[in-house]
Amino acid sequence: MVTVAAASALLGFGTTAVAAAPADATTSSSGSAAPFAEQARAAHLTAAQTSALKSEVNRYLMKTGGKQVALNKIEVDGATLLVAIPGEDRPRDFAAGKGTRAAADPCLTGAVYSGYFCVYSQEVYQGSYYYWYSCAKRSMPWAGYGSWINDQTPGTRATFYNSSGGVAYTTPAPYSSDDSYYWTPIWHVRNC
Repeated sequence: MVTVAAASALLGFGTTAVAAAPADATTSSSGSAAPFAEQARAAHLTAAQTSALKSEVNRYLMKTGGKQVALNKIEVDGATLLVAIPGEDRPRDFAAGKGTRAAADPCLTGAVYSGYFCVYSQEVYQGSYYYWYSCAKRSMPWAGYGSWINDQTPGTRATFYNSSGGVAYTTPAPYSSDDSYYWTPIWHVRNC
């Protein structure tokens, strides 16, 4: 089980560190350590996959100020960011399963006008994705080409803002999408 030991070590979840933690200190600002290591083990991730995912999650935590609640899931004041393992097209569902299947995407599955606005790190609705329902202005955690889907209630338009706070783009009303959108000049998105 070199892979399991390596994954645990990369995530900082060695048995000494877990055993040394006080019984009531099971979580930190980034969540509970032991369940995340178990999620990596249950999904049979290699040490390289675990390390790459941890790096991506840490990068997004720094950019969003969110809280890690699963191996690849970050909650940010009512929004959710699901992180894909680098090299994979979609984030996996580690929170509700063994991480062997893709996580459900509220903008790509289910009813039209789900109420969600979704932004993707890659083109054609792939890669990591960030979605929210409640009206809020969010910092954009990535650059380069990605995509977005406006699956909110009819008439609701999202606004994209540049570094100086000026409006860079306003989406059409739902259902609307762009499978190749350039995120680099976009610093914030308000979904309503």
